[in-house]
Amino acid sequence: MQYQPEMPDQDIQDLDDHALQGNLGRLRGSRILIVEDEYLIARNLSRTFEKVGARVLGPVASIAQAIPHLGKADAAVLDINLDGTPVFPLADILHQNHTPFVFFSGCAEIVIPDRFRFISALPKPNGIREIIASLVSTYDRPGTDSTRDEGEDVTALVPSLRLAARLLITDDAAADRLVERTLEHAITHVDDKPADASRLEWLLSALEDMRLNDGRSVLN
Repeated sequence: MQYQPEMPDQDIQDLDDHALQGNLGRLRGSRILIVEDEYLIARNLSRTFEKVGARVLGPVASIAQAIPHLGKADAAVLDINLDGTPVFPLADILHQNHTPFVFFSGCAEIVIPDRFRFISALPKPNGIREIIASLVSTYDRPGTDSTRDEGEDVTALVPSLRLAARLLITDDAAADRLVERTLEHAITHVDDKPADASRLEWLLSALEDMRLNDGRSVLN
């Protein structure tokens, strides 16, 4: 990936501008997933969101590293090109679960799929003002909701689990077996779900544990 300059420190100082206070208030306490493979940009994004009182998940530099955080995130900032790998499958999972996100990338040659036409796409190296404004605007967009719906049936999360499994395991049949075993585990261990974890977070964690502990048998 072509090197992109670091976002200027002036953006950090500008956070004290009164014009930003309304937007900043929406981010305080939020868990923001940062998926970015440029170290300097990831570092600046992280420290800026932490400065305004958000909790940063990551930053991570790949889809596989991001998957365990998906059920925890209230919102996300996604680099479109992760060392040659498009981030769109990850965006699909976030979209399916109504998690607000924005694209942030220096790769103008990558065409964003039409299904994401309503998602803000900011070119690097935009300032933090633009990132915050775009991210907060997604909180108010119809069809997005950063709260967790604990009344949602587990079966509604199966498409996200299947997509996550297929991102972790290239064999589709093996990925589907991993999802089946994860759901079987969830049914028999439903009382083990942490009270402060969303269903998606709990299921993705179980899926990752299954992959690490039973991956060989799943592949056979």
